[in-house]
Amino acid sequence: MKTVIVHDFLFQYGGAEKVVEKWLEMYPDAIIYTSFCIPEKFQSSTTFSKAFDENRIITSFAQRIFDIKNQNGGSKFIRFQKHFFWLYPLSMRSIKIKNAGLVLISSTDCAKQVRLQNCNKVIHYCHSPTRYLNGLTTDTEHATLSLAYKLLLPLFTWWLKILDHDAVKYLNNQNTIWVANSKYIQKTIKNVYHTRSEVIYPPIELNKFLDNPRLKNKKEFYLCHGRISFHKRLDLAIETCLKLGKKLKISGTSALDKQTEDLKKIVSDYNTTHPESVGLIEFLGRTSDEEVLELMSECKAFLFPGKEDFGIAPIEMLAAGVPIIAYEDGGALEYVQNGINGVFFDEQSIKSMVKAIENFEASFIENTQNIRKTTLPFDESKFRNSINDVVAQKMT
Repeated sequence: MKTVIVHDFLFQYGGAEKVVEKWLEMYPDAIIYTSFCIPEKFQSSTTFSKAFDENRIITSFAQRIFDIKNQNGGSKFIRFQKHFFWLYPLSMRSIKIKNAGLVLISSTDCAKQVRLQNCNKVIHYCHSPTRYLNGLTTDTEHATLSLAYKLLLPLFTWWLKILDHDAVKYLNNQNTIWVANSKYIQKTIKNVYHTRSEVIYPPIELNKFLDNPRLKNKKEFYLCHGRISFHKRLDLAIETCLKLGKKLKISGTSALDKQTEDLKKIVSDYNTTHPESVGLIEFLGRTSDEEVLELMSECKAFLFPGKEDFGIAPIEMLAAGVPIIAYEDGGALEYVQNGINGVFFDEQSIKSMVKAIENFEASFIENTQNIRKTTLPFDESKFRNSINDVVAQKMT
């Protein structure tokens, strides 16, 4: 019987998509259903590229919007993808999966809306309950919305929340096995959806980083790396480094250009009144694997100011022996060990983060091998084995 993978949408190559990628490696003939996809965003992944080439990625009617091309041949409407948030649950609900031996659902949003018929086993890997429908967005995230959005959002969210919780009940009626990507999300699923889940950490290829050398004489810069998004609070890292006069390199891109532009504006505005700060903040854009490994070797520490469901990039940094300066909340609580592999700060404020960096520079003693050892529970082999164990479970 066939294996089917369901994912919200494929427009960026982030941590959730790496879970889907690993499933594709485990089940190389699996078919993927998703609301829409932008193939060019996954050119660096041979696994996704193979699935595209073999026509094993099936999209909903929402795909028609993003297939409309601009004059450069790219998707004309991809930069407006968040404006269609109300459409995706409806588009996924239009998909019906029949006669599958195994259905693997990866979701932070709408994938749970898919309809099922005569499917043997269903596993829902929940990266987070739908944030904007269940009060899980932060004040900072809400502040990024325009006035028009703030006024219009309640008109959509009341019925979308009904659909969201109805989908949870539907999956539970299908005897779906729920899996959380962290203990933090396991607790959130219980509080929001009143549903039990077990924890399987996301797959991380530690071997890529465990042997990467750390320079004894580090260069004088801090590092942020990964997908750029407002909830990651890179604005806080930037403002803190500007205040302290510390160099910061930011590696990564955003699915929405405006998010990067807003961060660059913070820097340019500050440089206007503080010309001595010019050159402190460097945006590297997309970096190759080799370039990231070099940054890991040279940086003083990795700055992690956001509240994440889990966070793959921080684990990769730790595997490379890089200490972390992290906000003390969310998934970071499950792998950052204060004084051993990093330093916490307890508020998302410049004052709190300044204090953490000052404490780090004054008293943290880096033991590369001890830092690397803290990542062993998160190796990708454990993800594979745990998923296989869940698949092998007998239904009760």
